[in-house]
Amino acid sequence: MRYGLEITDGVDLMTGSSPLPEGAIVPVSNWDEMIVLPWYFRKVVAGEVREKTEEEKEAYLEANPPTMEELQEEAQQYLNDTDWYIIRANDPSSGVAVPQDIIDSRADAREIL
Repeated sequence: MRYGLEITDGVDLMTGSSPLPEGAIVPVSNWDEMIVLPWYFRKVVAGEVREKTEEEKEAYLEANPPTMEELQEEAQQYLNDTDWYIIRANDPSSGVAVPQDIIDSRADAREIL
């Protein structure tokens, strides 16, 4: 079982000061399902990891704009994660084309690099 910081009254305790209040750290049942989200887009509520709302995400990104290094890491990871589309498309036996949104997003990622 993994553990996380509970959200109390809409305040993400990850940004709070120490010491943590009693009961702030709780078991999280769905950790592995949600770990794919960046840590700053997750919150723990009622013992479950949940995705932050779009407003919460925008507020975080506005207050903490990503560095060029972070953007490049993200772009490289996206290319790595979608390489299989290109490999499949180049296999003559597959007959499956790469979806246009993947092609466009990969082009955007290469521009960042």
